[in-house]
Amino acid sequence: MGLFSDIWRLMRAADRADREEEDDGEEMMRDAAEWAQMYAAGLGQPLGTHGAMTANPYANLAFMNSAIPAAGIVLDLWETEQRLDNVPIYQVALEIRRDDCPPYQTFYQTVIAAAALPNWQPGKALTFRVSPDDPHSLMLG
Repeated sequence: MGLFSDIWRLMRAADRADREEEDDGEEMMRDAAEWAQMYAAGLGQPLGTHGAMTANPYANLAFMNSAIPAAGIVLDLWETEQRLDNVPIYQVALEIRRDDCPPYQTFYQTVIAAAALPNWQPGKALTFRVSPDDPHSLMLG
């Protein structure tokens, strides 16, 4: 009889865990909808949301040398409708923290490999370089 009661207890625990995950998923969907509305309205969508990186390696080096190091805390991320070679482009909401100014929020679009997605989850910190002229112009690294 102990085996059956253990199985029953595990089934009830799994059912409770599923319901809790559904609640978390609904909250995440609401947050994503809010961010999408802000993005569609143009709020927090300054120039440079696609990153400051260009195809010119010399321009990228110049930017890296002149940019200010910062930490970017991932607030949220979602797939856009855009794809690059059938890989989704993600919109990432970030809180940028620098030593010389108060924290602020911005967006960053990038392709993220499936294996790297755990590094881009909400709460994760990433290193960025920020343009001294445009605080929303970012480069990863």
